[in-house]
Amino acid sequence: MVWLIAAALLAIAGLNAPLALCTLSLAVAAELIAVRAPQSWLGTPWCIALAAGLLIAQVIADLYFVPISVRDHRYLHPRRTHNNYLHARVQSLYRPLTGALVAAALPLPLADWSSALIGFSVALGGYWLSAWIREYIALMRGAIVLVTVEALKHVVLIPIAALTFWLPPLALLLLVALLVPVVAWSVRLQGEYARTIYGGQSVSEDARVVRSD
Repeated sequence: MVWLIAAALLAIAGLNAPLALCTLSLAVAAELIAVRAPQSWLGTPWCIALAAGLLIAQVIADLYFVPISVRDHRYLHPRRTHNNYLHARVQSLYRPLTGALVAAALPLPLADWSSALIGFSVALGGYWLSAWIREYIALMRGAIVLVTVEALKHVVLIPIAALTFWLPPLALLLLVALLVPVVAWSVRLQGEYARTIYGGQSVSEDARVVRSD
């Protein structure tokens, strides 16, 4: 069962690092799981408060920053795209490190460094998958659709995280159900991008898609 918990937490860490940390901290505080001794501080009140604060900041950042390639960038405040580079670089390190911490803390039948390496790799893969999805949604559908998808992601991830220590198989199943259609849609958007030429100087003109043969 601990492997299922680890898989769910690492998948969440790849999508929302502080949510995975907050979930594990609350579980340790509630004595739902016993972590390795060096990471026992995860269940302390200050760690839970820090994780909750980071979670709020993560949600705001994901909704505010959009990729520079967003199709309606000319109608957005420049900071929303220019500062996305910083946001993306922070996330590319923050999420894998959180995955490493979570995996190292769980009582997996592996050395802590092996667990940390697995956690880092899985969370890094989750980050790159989410970055790819964000890129093509922003490029092909614009900021409003991207923000809507990001908001829905957080709304769905929070209850899934709540199920992680109670029903790990269900949590994993819901994560797969969340990711598969979004990934399939992103693949379709990528193919659409390869066949699309943009033009226009207004919102209505930008909304038109001209197909190339």
